[in-house]
Amino acid sequence: MDSLKKRKPILALLLSIVTPGLGQIYNGQSRKGIIYLVVSLLIYIGFSFLLFNFHGMILYLIIDLGFGLFVLVDAVWAAKRLRFIRLKPFNRWYVYLIIFILGSVVAYPLLRWTIRNNIARTYRIPSSGMAPTLLLGDYLIADMRVYNKPQRGDIIIFEFPKDPSKDFIKRVIGMEGEKVEIVKNKIYINDKLLDDPWGYFTMPRFSIEDYGPVRVPEDLLFVLGDNRDNSMDSRFFGFINIEKVKGKALYLYWAKDKSRIGMELK
Repeated sequence: MDSLKKRKPILALLLSIVTPGLGQIYNGQSRKGIIYLVVSLLIYIGFSFLLFNFHGMILYLIIDLGFGLFVLVDAVWAAKRLRFIRLKPFNRWYVYLIIFILGSVVAYPLLRWTIRNNIARTYRIPSSGMAPTLLLGDYLIADMRVYNKPQRGDIIIFEFPKDPSKDFIKRVIGMEGEKVEIVKNKIYINDKLLDDPWGYFTMPRFSIEDYGPVRVPEDLLFVLGDNRDNSMDSRFFGFINIEKVKGKALYLYWAKDKSRIGMELK
């Protein structure tokens, strides 16, 4: 019995929490542990396309959390069933540490960065400039894939021209090459009245009722906030370079008004 070591279910549980599969490796099941870790990483990045709609996000969470729970239960159950194992070369604390670093310190953060910057990202609305479409404290998911063909009406996230460290969110109104003019809060594109269901006015008309006309240069956009009486937008900071557009707002995944959760942003 001296060459046998008892497996502690609580330790198998904790190791599985910090890195999926590490609990199985602790139990002497190295092949299963590595497979679980790889599958967990593949689920994390491979199913991220589900984040592009609300129900897909729910399914993504179910798959990811469900597999994680399965790995935890399997590790604890195996530790209880095996009780004692004959230690193998990989049953060393420094091996566990290396696997933890490779999985949880390197791989997961790298995949998280990839998802946030190239697939989908969460944002919290910090102001009322896009009310009533987006309210203060709303949380949304944005499509962060290469987005170089914005359409009129899209709600976009972009680099704030006056402070590149900040992201702004506004609605595309004027496209490159178009003539934009605002007359008494009515928007004209190429001298034609724009159907503008997004404009929201609550304050006395002491803000910018009239603007332009201006011609949107090539590769630039004219953007407005839906809350026209209280929005810092192209009327104040000018046009937006299409290359500075980071993503497109898709849907709300959390809001104070629970009836708005899951609402598509149009």
